[in-house]
Amino acid sequence: MAVLAPDACFSEFCEYVRGIRDDVHDDELEDLWEWRQKLLTVKVDTKSGWRSRTLAPDEQHLSKREVDEKRFAEAKSQGRNVERLPEKAMF
Repeated sequence: MAVLAPDACFSEFCEYVRGIRDDVHDDELEDLWEWRQKLLTVKVDTKSGWRSRTLAPDEQHLSKREVDEKRFAEAKSQGRNVERLPEKAMF
């Protein structure tokens, strides 16, 4: 059976559910419809948009600490004299 489209109306939803289960009561259908409406509004923000704009492709999967360590190691390997700042540096 195909998946019900997100923009389906209540009558299409009822037909879909009764196609799966015949013994569904009207009250249960209304509860299922309410749950479906709530679930369709759930959005998950993974911050991948921010990471893809600000980090290089090889750094997007790393944590902040790992990015810092990678950049420090790259600078040292290039012969730069790098000194870490204190954690709570105030300027």
